[in-house]
Amino acid sequence: MKKHRALWVIIIVIVVLAAAAAGGWYWLSTKAAQAEQAHSTVYAQYASMTAAVDSVTLTVTEDGSPVSEYDLQKLGLRDDLMNKVTAQFSETDRMTAEQFAALGIREKLNWAKNAHPAPYPCTVSMEQFDAAAVLADLQSMKRTAAENAYTVLEDGVYTVHAEVPGNELNEPAVLDGLRASAASLGVTADGPQDAAFELTSVDCYKQPEITTATLRDTPDSLFRKALAELEIKVTFNADTAQYLPHGEETLTSHDLASIVDLDPDGTVTVDEKVLSEKVSKLAEGYSKQDAPFLFDSWVKSLTEIRFITCDYRIDVQSLTEQIRTQLLTMQPGSVSAEAVCYDKDGKPFSLGDSYIEVDFDNQQMTFIKDGRLVVNTNIVTGALNGHQTPTGLYETHGKEHDVWLKGDDYLVFVKYWVSVVGDIIGLHDASWRSNFGASFYVYGGSHGCVNTPEQAMALIWNLAEDGTPVLMHGANEWYEPANGNPRETKDPARGTTSKVTVPNGTRVLEPGSSRIEIQPDDVVPFALPKEAGQDEDPPTNTTDTAKPVS
Repeated sequence: MKKHRALWVIIIVIVVLAAAAAGGWYWLSTKAAQAEQAHSTVYAQYASMTAAVDSVTLTVTEDGSPVSEYDLQKLGLRDDLMNKVTAQFSETDRMTAEQFAALGIREKLNWAKNAHPAPYPCTVSMEQFDAAAVLADLQSMKRTAAENAYTVLEDGVYTVHAEVPGNELNEPAVLDGLRASAASLGVTADGPQDAAFELTSVDCYKQPEITTATLRDTPDSLFRKALAELEIKVTFNADTAQYLPHGEETLTSHDLASIVDLDPDGTVTVDEKVLSEKVSKLAEGYSKQDAPFLFDSWVKSLTEIRFITCDYRIDVQSLTEQIRTQLLTMQPGSVSAEAVCYDKDGKPFSLGDSYIEVDFDNQQMTFIKDGRLVVNTNIVTGALNGHQTPTGLYETHGKEHDVWLKGDDYLVFVKYWVSVVGDIIGLHDASWRSNFGASFYVYGGSHGCVNTPEQAMALIWNLAEDGTPVLMHGANEWYEPANGNPRETKDPARGTTSKVTVPNGTRVLEPGSSRIEIQPDDVVPFALPKEAGQDEDPPTNTTDTAKPVS
């Protein structure tokens, strides 16, 4: 009986111990499961915050327009913030669920015994901040430098131009703004903590160094400085110095101070009365009365035409205008004035832009139309046996085509005739001649007309209008007034040697030469008239010129 009772006691003890062991195991398993669940929550916080670190962005805009977005890696801030986040979690906290589940119950329970407060927000530390990526993007955009305020003389008016803002980066201010905005970047348990930076929220652009408020070069100061250095040199008759009074005068700063002034609005003004008086006084010594007309010959350049006399006076009005124009620039400079030819009625005299020049000395004729060369050709003028072509200034007054020229001892056919002196002396072609220029006129000259190569005469006939001035000039005789030295010249008509002299400056063309210079691009193309008289016998007389008859 006692043995049975003891057995039951043992059984009961075993059952109680087994129940206690089972209960303990259940409790431990439950606690371990709770620890795993708690760890899962902590790990989720860790994973969320570390993922948020790589999602943090700084958004940069300029005047409302996006520049770009920059993560912490580009800004040099990622590693530091990641370390801050990681430091809030233990090594066990950072285990994955699988890694934590593999721990023993004791390790889990030991972890669970420790406090696991919610992670606190983390912000970046700016020691490693790097703005290079942001600055590179900002600098790659189109930038315009600011313009300083300045004063300039424009069209006779000193004008102040205000400063103009630009968008060139003020890097120190931009960096300060970027640092201030980036300092708020971070993460919380809820996710990334982003930031934005608007460039114009700071003094991000370089400012003009000179503004209207600080401008020293005012209109008045610039005017006074320019006036102190102002000087105008006036050159008189430089181109005609060989024939007319010439020289140079200077209007000094002292002279000009009484002429030029500055209005309150910045306008440079000129005292017209004082200027006119000074110019008139300057010009007084550079005139010449009853002087030969100075003609700009195509062959000889400037030459005196003694059968035309005029009064040469400086054009005061034109010179005054030149000086006024120079004054309005407030710059030192030079002007020039040439005396103008006036006729006896006080009117300016010139041949105009279209004229014909017949040069006896050089045996050349030049046709200028509208200021441009049309023809320059060798010619033959009147013989020196009493048939000299008359000097003088004439006008063309009629032309004929395909006519016979009749005289006492000749009858010749010409294609082109232009009247110059009455109906007796004119310009015409001479098909019976093979040579023009040189000294052919001395022994084989015309009866007074100007014999011209056909090609050149065709152009003159077609393009010279009635009323075209014809200036015929030269010694009209074969001598040299300066020293009278004779020159042996082959007589092309007789084939003998004769004693003649050569005028000063004459270019002697050898017998047999002929020259025509025509500028085809300067004239209107035309069709030559149909040739006539081709069946006529050539004239037996090699001289020409008479009244044209049909």
